[in-house]
Amino acid sequence: MTRVVIDASAGVELVVDSERGRALRRLLPDDAVPWVPDHFFAECGAVLRRWDLNGVLTAEQTRRGVDELLAWPLRVVQVRGLFADAWAKRANVTFADGLYVALAAHLHASLLTCDGRLANAPTLGVPVLYSA
Repeated sequence: MTRVVIDASAGVELVVDSERGRALRRLLPDDAVPWVPDHFFAECGAVLRRWDLNGVLTAEQTRRGVDELLAWPLRVVQVRGLFADAWAKRANVTFADGLYVALAAHLHASLLTCDGRLANAPTLGVPVLYSA
């Protein structure tokens, strides 16, 4: 069982099964167990809404993406316990991204992302699985 923390940039690509999502899926170990902090859903919802309103996705693609997101068997962790460690990363990453990094550190897990700034941020202290 390999723990992998999935950030929202990767999560939305995975649930809509985009080309980027398929590239990210290939990076996941066969025995990957996906973990997310609970704000993951708010971030994914915001992206899916933006893509829907801007015509990036069809209404059907958006509906399928939302359905996939809600059905995904993710292990979810509350943000409160990650707050201090995420705050400590604020000089290098956004607070929201710091929560993903903090969770990966707590779990001794890798972080799956397609966010180049996050993947290349200094002193993350966790392995990063990245696809542009």
